Amino acid sequence: MPDSPESPVDVLGDEASWHLLASADLGRLAVSTEGGVDIFPINYVVADRVIFFRTAPGSKLMDLTTRPIVALETDGTHHRRRWSVVVKGTAVRLGSDEEIEASGVLRLHSLVPTEKWNYVRITASSITGRQFTSSHRAG
Repeated sequence: MPDSPESPVDVLGDEASWHLLASADLGRLAVSTEGGVDIFPINYVVADRVIFFRTAPGSKLMDLTTRPIVALETDGTHHRRRWSVVVKGTAVRLGSDEEIEASGVLRLHSLVPTEKWNYVRITASSITGRQFTSSHRAG
């Protein structure tokens, strides 16, 4: 639904936002750090409106342990329209083999060929989506 009759931006409902989020597998994870905010590219999967990803040991995992409130953004093109979805939520490291296997996170293929044996779940507190027609014109 458009924000107003003149607006080129459509605000998406929860169902459409989750559908688009699940159709992608690459996003940008914003985490709170001692010095501010860091953003990391991550591969992810969505199962039952929960987001799962893997990560290597390091500062990202440490930041999630001490400051679990995160945001995930992803975007793409659908039917010649651009879209963006933002999820805000809480990140928790998965603790059991059963939970890891059930999540589907094991089928993820990382962009970077490093070992990532830490599995994280993001439980959403909110999701927002926008869709718009690009104003870019071929020149």
